[in-house]
Amino acid sequence: MDLILFSCRARIDSFFRQKPKQRGLLLGLGILLAGFYSLMFSYLLQLAEESGRIRQSAEQVLEYANLFLLVIIILRGFFPAYVPKSGIIQRIYPIPPLQKFWTELAVELVSPFYFIALNFLIFLFLMAPAYDFVHLLQSLLVVLTAHVTLRSLQVFVERKIRWTHSYLFMAAVMAAAFVALQVRVPMFRPTSDWLMLVVHVAALGFFITASYFLEHAAADARHKVVNYSSNARRSLGWRLFKNHKMARQMLIFGMVFKVLILAVDAVSYLKKGNHIFDEILSLWIFVGPLVIFSYVFNNVWGFYRNLWLTIERSSGSYKDFIKASLLPLRVPLLMDAVLTFMYVTFFNHESALFIVLMYIASILVLTPLGIIASIVRPIAVKGGMFSFSTKTSYLYNFIAIFLFSMLLLPRIHPLLYLLYPLIIGGVIFALVAVLKEYPAYKHKLFETLYKTEA
Repeated sequence: MDLILFSCRARIDSFFRQKPKQRGLLLGLGILLAGFYSLMFSYLLQLAEESGRIRQSAEQVLEYANLFLLVIIILRGFFPAYVPKSGIIQRIYPIPPLQKFWTELAVELVSPFYFIALNFLIFLFLMAPAYDFVHLLQSLLVVLTAHVTLRSLQVFVERKIRWTHSYLFMAAVMAAAFVALQVRVPMFRPTSDWLMLVVHVAALGFFITASYFLEHAAADARHKVVNYSSNARRSLGWRLFKNHKMARQMLIFGMVFKVLILAVDAVSYLKKGNHIFDEILSLWIFVGPLVIFSYVFNNVWGFYRNLWLTIERSSGSYKDFIKASLLPLRVPLLMDAVLTFMYVTFFNHESALFIVLMYIASILVLTPLGIIASIVRPIAVKGGMFSFSTKTSYLYNFIAIFLFSMLLLPRIHPLLYLLYPLIIGGVIFALVAVLKEYPAYKHKLFETLYKTEA
């Protein structure tokens, strides 16, 4: 217990060690958003209780609230960029495995995000009479289940699983027990029965145990290995993609995540005849190339810093600088385009015109924005793919999401296609302005990218 309390205090102190005012302001903004969403759901609950106002019942609204938490918690680990599993305690320290597991699980829950989520649930409990104490406890179980799901997925991604290990078999048995308890009455479906709450607690216990055994079945984190291509027929773009293992893995990981979203929509189209993109408009962001920019190309010089230094020492001209910025983008963008247009051809040809225009416009918007982000907000890429450090600027990732969302407005009315030239022109104008100030930025760029080796 002392170790857990000490680690939690250290984690809280670390949040406000740098830029305390800015982080305190962001935390306050998050609490305001939690209050807004809780007010929205409480209003929906009030309408649901008044018969005939909306189609959904109060139970369905509560189910949507739990699903909202479940999806947000899991997605935040993978989008807009992959967030590695935090290594609170290194393996070299002589701490019992069970104590290490509970300490890391508790410390991971001590974060601004979960504090904001807790505020959302408390506000909803205070505002909505239909949301009683049992529902609050059930939502807390949903949050814990979503977090355990996220950290289990991170273990699968970051570490090599020993598939024949006995611990993996034990984890599978515990996971099967969790599924067996949840298959009839899922945890996100609201209930006022205390007995069902006990069943959900037991299911969560099985799931946490499965996660514990899964970590034991996983070997140490994968080590970085660089393979160099000696085939002279390969283009420079292909060599940049193949030889940079970390960038390649992150791009492939992001594309796999995109394929999963597109596959879910394709299955929905084949079975029901409708697209989930039409029901959840925010999922349209996965149709464009936003993923590859938010994972890598909003910090292209952080990944390909030697390429930047080569251009800077050779000519340093703007033309060569832009060409070098586009070189690593060629192969990943081609792969993403092939995936997108295969999806359009087979599963969404009725929206082909919109998707093609939106995709081309997104390239013309996100590419200059990525160059701007790489110059103005460079980040030194440290460690391996799953090191606990950011790889791209969160600020420019959110700017990219906002600008890409503007490109989806023609779904409302075709006249809004007129916004495309304005958005593209604005981003290109910003790129020209940044390039004019590039001589002032390049010193900071060099200091940021190479300061660890000074």
